[in-house]
Amino acid sequence: MVKISNIETLLAEQAIRKVVTYYSRGCDRCDLEIFKKAFHADAEVKYGTYDGHYEKFCEEIVAGNLTLKDTSHTIINQYYEIDINSNKASGEIYVLALWGSDGFNYTCSGRYLDKYESRDGDWRIVFRQYLYDWSRTTEYSGDDPNQIFKGLKYRGTQNKNDISYSILKNK
Repeated sequence: MVKISNIETLLAEQAIRKVVTYYSRGCDRCDLEIFKKAFHADAEVKYGTYDGHYEKFCEEIVAGNLTLKDTSHTIINQYYEIDINSNKASGEIYVLALWGSDGFNYTCSGRYLDKYESRDGDWRIVFRQYLYDWSRTTEYSGDDPNQIFKGLKYRGTQNKNDISYSILKNK
């Protein structure tokens, strides 16, 4: 049986889910300010391509994403173990990432294995390890070669010109 043990645990999980969203949103909008909100100041990441302090990692990811045509990091499943008494938690987050660049589309599936801490009521990532599960690469055939999406005129961008900023009123 799955039960919510107390309201504090439920609130902690919601805060952690928001942190996970900061990561994906900051990454895809290439917004370092939002991206870095996911982490406590001493956080570490372990990806294999980069292992170390989160801040340099975020900067390198944003710089790399700006060379791509588009990116999308989609959170699929989330599993958390939260210990309210110690203000610590861990999680396994399934992610499906898509990128478009240089005549190819890339799809990568993996998982984030996270450790979180609440410091003064502020839940953030203190450690993130990425596990690669599988990937696919296909040739780019155009944004809409069959004109299925021709009526969709509003397009996302990888910067603060994205319409989401005006609607969400981020500061």
